[in-house]
This record gives sequence, C-alpha cells and structure tokens, in this order.
Amino acid sequence: MQIGSEVAIHVQGDNRSVGEVAGVGRVIHPRVVQVLPPLDAELSQVARRADEFVILGDQGSHPVVRIRPGLVSYAEAADILAREIPQVELVATETGLVVFETEEDLADDPDGVISSPWWCRVLCLNSCSSC
Repeated sequence: MQIGSEVAIHVQGDNRSVGEVAGVGRVIHPRVVQVLPPLDAELSQVARRADEFVILGDQGSHPVVRIRPGLVSYAEAADILAREIPQVELVATETGLVVFETEEDLADDPDGVISSPWWCRVLCLNSCSSC
C-alpha cells in the first residue's frame, strides 16, 4: 500500500475481528487515514472511541488508536499537503479534516514524510513533540 491509497474502515467486531463496513478512508501519512464522507460528518456529531474502528488494508487489519481533528481549517490543510505531498489530494469535507491514526505503518514511506515537522501544524500525531 502507498500514500494516497483508499482503505476500508470497519467497526471492530468481537474478539478483535473485523466487523461491518463503517466507511472509507485515504492514507495521507504512513500511520494516518483521512476519514471520508459521510463517516467524517458522523464523527463530528457523535462521540466515538478509536478502539471501535479498524482499518483494513493490503496487509491485514490495523486497529485505530486515535481519532484526530485537523488543527487548521480544511483549506489550509489541503494547501499544506498539496505543497508537501503533491501526490496526495485531500477529499473535500463539510466538517473539516478528521483522521484515524494507527500505531503500525499502513503504507510505505519512500519520501520520508512520517517524520516531517510540518505535520504538527496540520495534525497532532503521536510522533509530534510540540502539541
């Protein structure tokens, strides 16, 4: 899998199994998936726990460890990502940027974006030290 790939988002079933489909996402960072409409809007209105979801990718399932909103407006986040990772285009949302973070890499990182400091301006990730 690579950055820009679409993945299925599932509800976590019993015994950490993959349950029913909850939505779709796009990998924008080796450990981050943008939650696409309409699931992003639902998450903006209804409180959900990260451990309720699992991301299904090429190499199996990956538990979601954090649900994060964008730190800047959608337009600013889209501008930053267009400049820093031109091969990835954010999907437009009405509610702002919502992402799921995993502890494991979902995608290869040939360009070294996982440790880029500009991420801390867009999202507060586990790897950020400034937020």
